Amino acid sequence: MTTAPLPVAGPPADGRSGPAAPALPSVSATTGSSLAVQVMTAVRRAITAGEMEPGRLYSVQQLASAMDVSRSPVREGLLRLGEAGLVRFHRNRGFEIVQVSPTDVAEVFAVRTALEVPAARRVALLAEPAELDRVRVQWEALHEAARTGDLEATVDADEGLHRLLLRVAGNTQAVGLVERLRTTTSFLAVVAATARRPVAELAREHDPLVQAVLARDGEAAGRAMREHLASTAERLVAQALRVQHAPEEHVAELTGQVWGAAATGY
Repeated sequence: MTTAPLPVAGPPADGRSGPAAPALPSVSATTGSSLAVQVMTAVRRAITAGEMEPGRLYSVQQLASAMDVSRSPVREGLLRLGEAGLVRFHRNRGFEIVQVSPTDVAEVFAVRTALEVPAARRVALLAEPAELDRVRVQWEALHEAARTGDLEATVDADEGLHRLLLRVAGNTQAVGLVERLRTTTSFLAVVAATARRPVAELAREHDPLVQAVLARDGEAAGRAMREHLASTAERLVAQALRVQHAPEEHVAELTGQVWGAAATGY
């Protein structure tokens, strides 16, 4: 499928100079992942670090120069971020980072609940012994990453566990959809994990889920997945509210309202 070229930002209409090029790392095809994926990762980190601000215009050439790479992988990476709702394009002007709203976060996790809860039940009931061994190995990798205190490795192992459960459940469409949904909330997840709790807690939160799966208890696995996703959703909805400068004394109440409205019935 041929994709339309991304716009390159021109001079601002009001004559002001655009934002300075963000401090992004160089990327290399030798690091084991595609350049486009590395671009996506670098942009998400730049958002988290405040190097790229929502509402400011940037250009493909600006990012390509900052990362010492051609425009093609930058275009591809930005298109993927656009599919996830993190980037908005403006013809002949460039692109901007879109701020993820609390409602966006809640709706993402409502959809994930609809997909991942039955998947967890299905894995517990139907997985082959070798597949359960893979789940156990990934669970151990999550805890090993957490023991090192490495946030990035822990988050990657967390994503790997959820991805594996969906694959073992046998729905490849769900795997791709959840990947895109996770991208939408990924930078909020990093901010919340860094600011709010040790990575060891992130790993331990998966223990009831994996233990139920390995015990082949479908109902317990579904329940544990639901509770895990709800806990994560509430934490990230609260983070999105703080990003919008909601008064701290109202964050808990607003979080309950937003998540309750999105999750009811799932």
